[in-house]
Amino acid sequence: MQQPRRKRRGRRAPNSLTRIPVRLNALLGIVILMLVILGVQLLNLQVRQAGKFTAEVSSKAKSIQKENVQRGNIYDSTGKVMVDNKGSQAITYQKPKSITNAQMYKVANEVGKYLKVDTDQLADTNYAMYYIQDDKRAQKVGRHINNLAADGTDAQVRQLTQYLKNHQDDFPLTDAEKNNAMIYQKMGDAYALSTVYLKTNDVSAEEIANIGERQSKMPGVKVGLYYTREYPSGDAMTSIIGAVSTSKSGLPESQVNSLLTKGYDRDDSVGTSYLEQYYESALRGTKRTVSVGTDNRTGKTSSKVIQAGQAGSNLTLTVNAKFQEDLQKILEEKIPGGLTEGGYAIMINPKTGGLYGMAGVYRDNKTGKITSDALGNINRAQVVGSVVKPAMITTAMMNNVITPTNSAVNDVPIQISGTAVKSSWFNQNGSVPLTAETALEASSNSYVMQLMLKMGGLNYYPNMTLGNLDPSVWSKMRNGFARFGLGVPTGIDLPGEVTGIKGKTDASHSGNALDESFGQYDTFTPIQLAQYAATIANGGYRVQPHVVESISNRQKDSNVEHLQTTIPTQVLGTVGWTDAQRKVIYDGMDRVVHGSGPHVTGSQLKGIKPSVSAKTGTAETFTDGQETFSSTGISFAKDHDVALAIVVPGISNKAQDSVANTISVAIWEAYWRDVANAGEN
Repeated sequence: MQQPRRKRRGRRAPNSLTRIPVRLNALLGIVILMLVILGVQLLNLQVRQAGKFTAEVSSKAKSIQKENVQRGNIYDSTGKVMVDNKGSQAITYQKPKSITNAQMYKVANEVGKYLKVDTDQLADTNYAMYYIQDDKRAQKVGRHINNLAADGTDAQVRQLTQYLKNHQDDFPLTDAEKNNAMIYQKMGDAYALSTVYLKTNDVSAEEIANIGERQSKMPGVKVGLYYTREYPSGDAMTSIIGAVSTSKSGLPESQVNSLLTKGYDRDDSVGTSYLEQYYESALRGTKRTVSVGTDNRTGKTSSKVIQAGQAGSNLTLTVNAKFQEDLQKILEEKIPGGLTEGGYAIMINPKTGGLYGMAGVYRDNKTGKITSDALGNINRAQVVGSVVKPAMITTAMMNNVITPTNSAVNDVPIQISGTAVKSSWFNQNGSVPLTAETALEASSNSYVMQLMLKMGGLNYYPNMTLGNLDPSVWSKMRNGFARFGLGVPTGIDLPGEVTGIKGKTDASHSGNALDESFGQYDTFTPIQLAQYAATIANGGYRVQPHVVESISNRQKDSNVEHLQTTIPTQVLGTVGWTDAQRKVIYDGMDRVVHGSGPHVTGSQLKGIKPSVSAKTGTAETFTDGQETFSSTGISFAKDHDVALAIVVPGISNKAQDSVANTISVAIWEAYWRDVANAGEN
């Protein structure tokens, strides 16, 4: 049976929108919304933030340039110029923020057309790097290398440069190309926005004109100034002043990384020794900083000073240049020949620690050649002999083995069982009664050796042993010496000071404690003797020696010096003696020069006016396997702020072992003449 046919309801014709799936409608809506947001953001960037981005674009056309300033001058105590700066025109290069080797190669070749430089320091690596910047030459080298890496890779560059370094004769550069390669090397030594010197010496007017006219073709290259140190008063003090690096030598290799972090460029000048190094932070100054901008539309450049810069501060020394010159000359003329190894002398202000002069000569005892060696005063230590006796007697008093009113000891030869006899120079086999004052006058070895034994818990008797010597006697002696500055750092404002050598103190070296008591064991430097003399002269205060009196700067466009710092007196410690103990030492040192006894050791100094007190010394040494002597001395003028220390090591003629006295007389005469005015009394 057929089903009845149902009547269909009528349907509307389908609309085009109704045919789009719902999900597509949603996606379309999101797209429209994002376009609206993007349009709003574009409007914001182009209208509201246009100024900000214009400034950013402008800033990318700017670079920061740093210009060197003059290093500070150095003056002597009278204001005489010891170190100055000589400015000369130079060609500089400031490396852009971003530059390729190929671009730098192009600039170097352009500069090389007009600038001739010294090529002696052209490095093999830079020769190779320069060579392969030319594609044809790089391909020529590449033909000789098996398995050459892909073009432009670091591996390929390494292969090419290594091959070139090993086969330079097969790929030579012309003289002109070597010149360009050296310029390329100097440019490569710079880092972004740092400045290096392409040429500092003998830059001709023609070179300056040619570079100046073509700077648009040599980005980063310009004409500048280069300063070198000069010494208008001669070289008498150069070994104290020290040296400064040059653009050729560059920053010291051992300090290059630390200096770069402090803002130095690789070929900046920097103090490399002594005063120039110690006071580098003051002498260097602050570079002038300039922002140089280029308008991207017009190509015009403009500059703005960010930091004006400040020339380095000036140093005024405590040293008198005329006295320093005479001091040096006295040593050169009066030290003996033979095996003598030199002579060293220091004149110091006992109250402030300022040095009036510090001279030294080193003598090659094989050739007799003499060279300036002022720094030997701080880095050469010697056994100094009997000059230590005032410190030894003070130490004995402070350890209560003698007193200012009870210091009597008989000088006798010292015979320790199983050892050679040790005696004083004036008494080989008898007995001479002494006090602390007369022991200093006669320079008795026996007296101080017996004080050492008492400090070690023993009393002397012939053929005794030292098995029961208290080992603390070593620390007692050394601590006593250190109170005066012997065997410890003096703190002088120069790098490189040494403190000397301390000998062994175990039981097998007990006998050396006898030697220590009269300066025949540990070694001391002349600067330590100077601090020692100053400590005695000023009443017992150990002051830090220094050669710089003050630091000052000169304001721009002004000749007026503005004092920044006066080096203050630094007291490092005190002796701790009583007035009565100090008087014993003063009286004894006065007797060394002016005493009336039969064994006065410093009578040569008696004619010095104003009068001085002193302690002389002779130490037995060995030089080149032969017995020699060191002649030493300390002296000071009472009621005057001056003390002297002198050391002459390696004297081969025993008859000349008091030469320090002869030299001291000449030095005192020079001091009164040059520093303190003739006839002062």
